[in-house]
Amino acid sequence: MREFLVFQSLWAMHTEPGPLEAQLDRIVAAGFDGVTDHYWKAAEVARLHAAAAARGLQIEGQLFPQSVDDLARALEVISRYGCHHLTLQADVRPRTQAEAGRLIEGWQRLAEQVDFPILLETHRYRLTSDLLFTLDLLAHMPDLKLLADLSHYVVGRELPEPGAADDDEQIRTILRHSWGFHGRVASSEQVQVALDFPQHRAWVERFLGWWRYGIEDWLARPNTPQSLSFTCELGPPPYAITGADGRELSDRWAEALTMKTLVRNLWKQCLDDQLSSPVLTAPIKNAPSSAR
Repeated sequence: MREFLVFQSLWAMHTEPGPLEAQLDRIVAAGFDGVTDHYWKAAEVARLHAAAAARGLQIEGQLFPQSVDDLARALEVISRYGCHHLTLQADVRPRTQAEAGRLIEGWQRLAEQVDFPILLETHRYRLTSDLLFTLDLLAHMPDLKLLADLSHYVVGRELPEPGAADDDEQIRTILRHSWGFHGRVASSEQVQVALDFPQHRAWVERFLGWWRYGIEDWLARPNTPQSLSFTCELGPPPYAITGADGRELSDRWAEALTMKTLVRNLWKQCLDDQLSSPVLTAPIKNAPSSAR
């Protein structure tokens, strides 16, 4: 039985009081399944792994490689402990597909040597910064596995609301190649907007629709892993918008709990639809077989 795991970002906890262990206790009490954090320095990896394992939490590791060797060195540490998956924010900005492809192929060769998935995150000021560049990469490397943070493409390209058909199809192409999610809601001009402000309602609904599409597509793929993860990644300032007093305009922790409930409801709806619609056992939305 495949399951849906909702993680909380430890980056989002930077403004919360208390040591790591106290933060993990709060995350467990709130019903999260795991945490997301930087994961390559030996002492920090050992501490996080021990503290998370003691509380039954899984780990999404994050790495910011600039070369193939960066990932190789990190895997020497990470492989001693393991994780649910490792996410790469590729800290390079190649100008050509060939240059990007050489790096990714090197990372993919290393990924074949470990027993946890390694996913390339969509993110601004990273290899995947530009949506069209990333789509071209996928056309040449259809087996590339992404971690979708859609907020960066919304604000980075100032996607309009209501959306254009071409824009939505491009986002769906990203989702058809994605094997996990980082969750925040963006608008055309802001990377992280408050979930319950009425002026943001259309964006909240749009992101929920995208995430539902991504879940449905993941469920329809053959030979998927046992679990799909979604990280609530509501960052502290300057991601979180502040007023003249420097205080955030919304309660980030409360919003993380709201997001957790929303996406778990999406998962349940997708499972219910799959059970009632046998046709969903095949890939949806005419997704190309190469995306599998």
